[in-house]
Amino acid sequence: MNKSTLLFLSVLILTVFACKNEPKNADPNMPSGFVPGETADPTVLAGHWIDLDFCARAAQYGSVLQTMNNSHAPYAYAFTFNPAMPDSVTCFNAFESWNLPVKYKKDTLELVGAIQNQKPVFLVYHSHGDKDMTMFDNSNGRTQIDNFIKSKAGTKDGYAAFQTALNHHLFSGQFSTVGKKPADKILFSPGGFIMGLKEYDRFNVCTGGDCFVAGQEIDVITFSNSKQKEGSEKMFGYKYSNGNDTLYFYNLVNAKPEEKGGYKVGTVAYKFARAFSVPVANGNKPAAQKPQ
Repeated sequence: MNKSTLLFLSVLILTVFACKNEPKNADPNMPSGFVPGETADPTVLAGHWIDLDFCARAAQYGSVLQTMNNSHAPYAYAFTFNPAMPDSVTCFNAFESWNLPVKYKKDTLELVGAIQNQKPVFLVYHSHGDKDMTMFDNSNGRTQIDNFIKSKAGTKDGYAAFQTALNHHLFSGQFSTVGKKPADKILFSPGGFIMGLKEYDRFNVCTGGDCFVAGQEIDVITFSNSKQKEGSEKMFGYKYSNGNDTLYFYNLVNAKPEEKGGYKVGTVAYKFARAFSVPVANGNKPAAQKPQ
């Protein structure tokens, strides 16, 4: 056998073995170096990821404002991964969404250009554990850590998925009106529906931006009636009792129309007693739940 024939056979054998070792269903759009299902990639992460830690703290405090003040507001409330856009991720906060490039290194994702000062924000996917994800945000000079889970809610975007989880944590349980006989039963669904309240059937919790019309004085929620085409929206302040077992909604009075955030807390509009329908922790405060 001459040298030319031997060289040809060697190349052929190497080519066959290389083809056998190539991952099945390899997608040329995926980042290089990844085996689907083994490390983080856009296919594995596809879907909406929500900040479960923020929701759990909101359940503990009964308040978005207290969660921000006693802990922190995260860089983003939610992330959406789309395999059709493998090199980027969509980020969501209370009032906007934006896309960022992503660099993958096994289970670690760097959000490129997340902060103007170029300090990094990383996501670490726990591929060998609970399949959740931890965000490490050093943009404020100290590392802030938040745990994210993939939402099972069939929502249109990441922020809607986060809202669903937040509603579940803030308003889980059954409510009944106080001071009326017989008491009316009220429910606040994770999807933002109010059941049992005559005037309104939808609600939307303020999580940031201009909807905090009373500043730091009280949390804000908007009620509306879907049966009315327009003009049914009304903002209320809301606050739980110390045991999170009584929920107050307050009228808001625009004391300084010329100033941003010039609303003050007025009279009580609704008062509801709460009966928990989920396991409790920390005394009589609801335990963190992974929404279905």
